[in-house]
Amino acid sequence: MTTSFAVALALTFAASVHCIGMCGGFAIAMSASGSAAWKILGHQCLMQLGKASSYAFLGALAGAFGAALQGNKALGWAPMALGILAGIAMAAAGLTMLGLTWKRRNRAAALVAPFWSRFVAPLLEKRPPGFPLVVGMAMGFLPCGLVYAGLAGAAASGSAPAGATIMAGVALGTVPALTATALVGTAIAPWFRTGLARIAGLVLIAVGVMMLYRNVTGAQMRHDAHTGASTVPACHGTK
Repeated sequence: MTTSFAVALALTFAASVHCIGMCGGFAIAMSASGSAAWKILGHQCLMQLGKASSYAFLGALAGAFGAALQGNKALGWAPMALGILAGIAMAAAGLTMLGLTWKRRNRAAALVAPFWSRFVAPLLEKRPPGFPLVVGMAMGFLPCGLVYAGLAGAAASGSAPAGATIMAGVALGTVPALTATALVGTAIAPWFRTGLARIAGLVLIAVGVMMLYRNVTGAQMRHDAHTGASTVPACHGTK
C-alpha cells in the first residue's frame, strides 16, 4: 500500500503542471482576498484538504468495486482487466497532456460547468468561513484525466483502503504546483508549462504502456500454463 501511495504521488507530481491549467484558476481565486503569504497558504491547505478528502472517498469506492470483482471466482479475468484498464487510463492521461483532446471529455466538462458555476461562484464571491474546504471538495469531482487514471489504479488495487491511499497520493502530488500557482499567479510562462506538460505526458504514456505490457504478458503466461497443464496426459504407473 505504501508503494502504491508513493508511485501515485510521484507520477501525479511529475504531471502536476497539467493541474495549473485545469485548477490553477481556483488556486488563484483562493488567494484573491489578501496578499499575506500565511493567508494564501491557509486557504491552499483547506482547499487541498477538501480535494484530497473527495479523492480518497472516490478511491475507496473504486477500490471496493475492484475488490468485489476480484473476489468473484467466476470473474478470474477481473484483476487482469482492471490492470489493463489502469494502463489505458494512464496512457490516455499522457496523450491528453501531449495535446490530444477527447470529445467525450469536453462534453462532460460542458455538462458539469453550469452546475459547478452555480455552486462555486457564490462561495468565491461571498467567501464565507471555510469556503476553500468546500470548494476543494467540489474540485475533487471535476472531470480530469489524471483522476480517471488514479481511479483505475485504485480499482486495480482490489482494496478500499488501498484505493483511498492511492487517490490520497494523487491529491498530494498536485499540492506543489497549485500552491506555487497561488503564490506567483500567472507569472509562470505558458511555454514553460507546455514543455513540462509534454515531458510529463511522455512519462505517463511510458508508465501506462508498461502496465499494459505487464498485465497482458502475465495473462498470456497464465493462459499458457493452464493450457499446458490441461493438455499433458496423466502418467499412470504400471502394475
